[in-house]
Amino acid sequence: MTDDGLAWFENVLGKASNDEQADMSDARCPKCNARDFIKIADLYVESLGRQEEGAEPSEPAREGGLTDAQIIKKFAPPRQKSAVVVALAVAVPLAAAAYYVYRRFGEIPGQTSFVVVGVVTIVVLMTKARSLSDKYYHQRRRWNRMFMCRKCGQLVAS
Repeated sequence: MTDDGLAWFENVLGKASNDEQADMSDARCPKCNARDFIKIADLYVESLGRQEEGAEPSEPAREGGLTDAQIIKKFAPPRQKSAVVVALAVAVPLAAAAYYVYRRFGEIPGQTSFVVVGVVTIVVLMTKARSLSDKYYHQRRRWNRMFMCRKCGQLVAS
């Protein structure tokens, strides 16, 4: 019984520590049938490092026939976007409408309309932040699992 519990615990820890590790050792390129792949994240970091060191302007083509500048432009990691712009786009017109209600109908309806504007803005902000966060982590996971054939430049997802 203790061996089963220990095996289960090691399995859980193994799965937790094995965070999205992809293995392309047995895969073949669908285009050129080669077995030589490089992870896009590693390729990007290497190219960025070479460019920061001051590589020559007429640099040679690297993996897949791409130069460092092309690799950096094409395979940049996804960036997380902000939900503040959308929240402001919702809040400003609603605040203007609430101000109109305040001036036209008085203090009680006006204050109520400002509270409604605050609640709606918070709901929009939180919903959009969650949506952008989900999209970012999906793109990041996909980027981390993408490989490129060193010979022909074919992209392969693991």
